[in-house]
Amino acid sequence: MCENTTFFVRHDNYPSAPGHVELVPKRHIESFFDLTDQELTDFYALLLQARKILVEEYDPPHGYTIGVNEGRAAGRSIDHLHVHLIPRYFGDVDDPRGGIRQATPNWDPDSWR
Repeated sequence: MCENTTFFVRHDNYPSAPGHVELVPKRHIESFFDLTDQELTDFYALLLQARKILVEEYDPPHGYTIGVNEGRAAGRSIDHLHVHLIPRYFGDVDDPRGGIRQATPNWDPDSWR
């Protein structure tokens, strides 16, 4: 899809929405927290580039979910860093409040008051 010196963007193998992509570092790394300053700069630049492509190709999305499963306890299933960029649309889920629905036991947005 697109790339720069340290990252590339690919379509997710199991997309949760049309246009769901992943930003993947070219260097083998497991943790977002181990990225170098240059990798972080390149990541952000490529995130913006990928978003621009998604706007052009997917009838611009109403929002985005940007996510990293940092560690196995957080749901990471592949031990190589990848950051999800998921286009979101009003109505794509019944209740989008909370963003990462059901990630914690106390996920009911009505109980967050």
